[in-house]
Order: sequence, then C-alpha cells, then structure tokens
Amino acid sequence: MHTLAYQRRRAIALCAIPIIVAACGSDVPSDSGCRNLVYKEQGLSRSEYLPWAGEIVAALDELARQSEAASRGDNQARSEGRATLRRVNALMKAAGGRNLLERWDDRALTDLNLKISNAVTHYEAFYMVRVSEEPDQFAAQTREAAATELRAATRRSGEAQSFYRRLQ
Repeated sequence: MHTLAYQRRRAIALCAIPIIVAACGSDVPSDSGCRNLVYKEQGLSRSEYLPWAGEIVAALDELARQSEAASRGDNQARSEGRATLRRVNALMKAAGGRNLLERWDDRALTDLNLKISNAVTHYEAFYMVRVSEEPDQFAAQTREAAATELRAATRRSGEAQSFYRRLQ
C-alpha cells in the first residue's frame, strides 16, 4: 500500500514538472525584437515594429508547415505546431499583447497587426479541434472543421507575410 502511494505521488510530480517548466520558461529569446518595445500614443514606428513583425512572420511560416503536416495525421508535427503556436503567442504578448490591436498612426502597421492576429486566431482554432478517428460518428465533421480553420489560417498567414514583405 505504501509503495502504491509513493508511485502515485511520483507520477503526479513527474506530470507537474513539464507544466512548471513551461510556465517559468520563456518562449521569447532575450535578443528578440519583441522585448522592450515602448508604445507611444500613436503606436510604434516602422523601424521599431518591423523587427518584431519579421520574427512573427517567420514563426507563422514555420507554423504553417507544421500545421499542414499535422492535418495529415502527423502527431509529431501537431506537437511541434502547438509549441510554435505557444511561441507565437508569447511573441505577441511580449510585443504588447492587446496594444497590437489598437489603431496606430501608421495604418499599414495596424493592418499588418490585424492580419497576424487573424492568422493566429485561426491556428488556435485548428489546434483546439480534436479530430476524431473513424468509426466515431463525428469523425468527418471534426476533420472538416479542422480543415476549414487550417485553410483560413493559411490564407491569413499568407496575407500577413505578403503585407510584411511590402512594408520592408
């Protein structure tokens, strides 16, 4: 009986360690363009903003590849995609979070922020859908829901990447 209780406590501790490490660790490197951005009433200048935008666009490109593989059933790609999505969200939070959705004097930067935010929202929805396997009665519907979100995410991500390149 004592051994069983010890094994349970050990299992719980082993499950909690990754959660604690993830909560304490940062997905944003110390040299990231997203750190230490100082917002002004009118937003950020392009020279301040574009380094961050480049990081996020590169992460969205990586996320697109992983998500496409995940949609074909690659569990490793799904796990990596979730990690990349966490990194994208951490970059957005470090860059100002909701401040990114404010109207800035430079409308092009505001538009880019919205395109990035829309792409991330669809990727989040894609990863939230639990795709059921046959013979589950909802398997076809969950696959279609995931495919719809992935198409929207890919389209929005492509728009953000294209828009970013024009601003450079």
